[in-house]
Parts: sequence; structure tokens; C-alpha cells
Amino acid sequence: MGGYGDQDMVNDSAQLYTIEGISAAILMLVTAYLVISSSTIITPQETHITDMQLEQLGHDALLVLNTPKEYGTPSILYQCIRDDPPPHSGFNAAFNAYFTQLLNTRIFSGNDSLHFKVQLYHRDHSSGEIQPPIDFTSDGVGYFRENAVKVTQWVKMGSDASDPDLKDKIILVEALIWRS
Repeated sequence: MGGYGDQDMVNDSAQLYTIEGISAAILMLVTAYLVISSSTIITPQETHITDMQLEQLGHDALLVLNTPKEYGTPSILYQCIRDDPPPHSGFNAAFNAYFTQLLNTRIFSGNDSLHFKVQLYHRDHSSGEIQPPIDFTSDGVGYFRENAVKVTQWVKMGSDASDPDLKDKIILVEALIWRS
């Protein structure tokens, strides 16, 4: 009789240990799932890399335009700013042709769909205040997105600028570039 009661206790204990083991396994699986799913951070790194590439491309294009072809000659960027007749039309065909070619050229076939808007900034000599931006040029496509980059280049204007406000000034050329 005593053997039968002991046998019954072992079976009840075994069942209790089995239920406890299954519960512990489920708890560990749920915990592992929660830890893995909550610590995984998904970031759109491709966008960051694309913006960096676009910024470098824009900087290089402005730098090429601001580099004279030979010593003692003005750069293309300087000539475009110098020759833009006042009042500013907001469209400079010469600059647009050069800048568009530099921005949208690829090694493989097909052009990119990069767009731009360029503004000029300068200080007033007498007051030292920064003047409102001058809309220098754009490619005609309105800016409608948040994913754009700004690139800048400094240009020292001489006394031969057609706009008297820009004569003998250091101009900040700021280009906003984006993909459509």
C-alpha cells in the first residue's frame, strides 16, 4: 500500500515538473523574441549615403566652375555672376548649361534627374549686414521635397561686375540640389 502511494506522488511530481518546464521554455522564447525585436533599430542608411554623394557631387560641380582654366583668367562661376545683368533675371543660361552638365553626367548611359536652385549672399560694406539672398538661377523645376542638400562656394568679385551691389565683394554662392 505504501508503494502505491509513493508511485502516485512520483507521477504527480513528474507532471508538475513537465508543466513547469514547458512554461519556462515558453517564457524564455517570448523573452528572447521581445529582446531581439525591441533592440533592432532599422534606419534608412541608404538615404544618408545618397545625400552625402549628392552633396559631394554638388560641391565638386561648384568647385570645377569656380576653378579658372588657366592662371590669370576668371573662372566660369565668376564670369556668370559678373555678366548677369541687373536686375537679376533669376535665370542664367550659361551657368545652367555648365552646372546641369556637371551635375547630371554619369559614367554609364542615361542622365540623372538632379535639379537645383542657386542663390547669392553678400554683406553690405557700410552696415556690415547680410543682404537678402539674390535668386541667381534655377533649372526651372520648383522645389517640392525635403530631401535636398545645400552646397556653397565663395567667389571674390572684382570691380568689373555688372551689378554695382556685387562689385568688390565676396559672394557666397549657395546651391540647393535635389532629385526628382
